[in-house]
Amino acid sequence: MSSNLKLGDTALQVADTGIHHALAVIPSGGNFTYTSTTPIVSASHPTLTGYSYSVTAINTAGDTQAILTSTATGPNSVQKVVTAYISRGTYGLGATSLAGSTAAATETNFSGTAFTINGTDGCGAAPAVPGIAVTDPALQTEITNSTTSDGGLASNQMSLVTGTGSSPSVTVVSPMSQTVSQMADAFLARTHTVLEGGNYSSGSWGTAAEPRITRIDGNAQLTGTIEGYGVLIVDGVLDLAGNFTFNGLVIARGDIQVQVTGNAGINGSLMLGESLTYDPQVELDVRGNATIRFNSCNLSSADAWVSLPKVAKLVAWHEKLN
Repeated sequence: MSSNLKLGDTALQVADTGIHHALAVIPSGGNFTYTSTTPIVSASHPTLTGYSYSVTAINTAGDTQAILTSTATGPNSVQKVVTAYISRGTYGLGATSLAGSTAAATETNFSGTAFTINGTDGCGAAPAVPGIAVTDPALQTEITNSTTSDGGLASNQMSLVTGTGSSPSVTVVSPMSQTVSQMADAFLARTHTVLEGGNYSSGSWGTAAEPRITRIDGNAQLTGTIEGYGVLIVDGVLDLAGNFTFNGLVIARGDIQVQVTGNAGINGSLMLGESLTYDPQVELDVRGNATIRFNSCNLSSADAWVSLPKVAKLVAWHEKLN
C-alpha cells in the first residue's frame, strides 16, 4: 500500500512538471487559440525513470483563459491527472526583443560603456522584463559570451543590460504567437500617419495625451529633438541619434538595421523583425549614451490598440479524481 501511495505521489509531481513545461512553451500572445483539444507537450521526466507526461489545452472564458490537462504515467500503471487554468500575465517581450531571429542570421554590436538597456519598468507598474529578449539560445550565447568578435557584450558592458533573469539580462523567452511583421500589420490596420523615409530632425509624433501610430516607409535617420508617443513602425533602416525620444513601442522590420546612438532614447520597448537570412549588416547597434528602457505605462496605448504579447500564467490547478 505504501509503495503504491509513493508511486501516486510521484506521478502527481510529474503531472505538475508537465503543467510547468507547457507554460514554458506556450507562445506569448493575446487570446488563446486552442478551440479544440490541442496537444502541447509530451515527454519523459528528465530524472524520474519510468515516468512521463502529456499535456493538452482547450480554451475557456471566451478564449481569455485555457484549461491544461496534464496526464502522468509511471511504474505499475500508476496514473495521475492534473487540471490547470491559465490566463495571460506579464508582457512577453523585453526592453529590446529579437523574437524569431537566429544567431546565424543576426549581427549585434555594442560600443562604449555609456549606453543602457533596462528591463525594469520605468513607471513601476509591471514586473521587470529581460533587457534583451531572444528566442534562440545560440543568440543568447553570442551576446553574453564576452566575445565581441561575434557581436557580444564586452566584459565591461555586461552590467549595462539589466532586467529580469541573470546578469547581463539576456533571456530566452517563448516564441510569440504572431510574427513581428504580423503585429505591425495589425497596428497599421488602424488609423495611422505615414511618413516617407528620410532625415528628420524636429517634430512631435504624438503626445502623452494623444498618442498615435506612425509609420515611416523607407530608411530613416532621426536626429535633433524629436519626441513621440504611441507606436512607431519603420519599414527600413532605422538610425536613432541626437536627442530623439520615443515613448511607446518601436517596431523595425524590412531591411532590419537599427542603430541607437547619441542621446537617443526609447521608453517602452524596441522590437526587431525576424532576421532569418544572413547578411553582413548589423541588425542591432547600440552605442553612445543611448537608452532603451522598458516602460509599461508608455505601452498602454499600444496594448489598447493591439494586444501585445503576454506570457501564459498559472491561475489555479487541482488533481482530477476518478
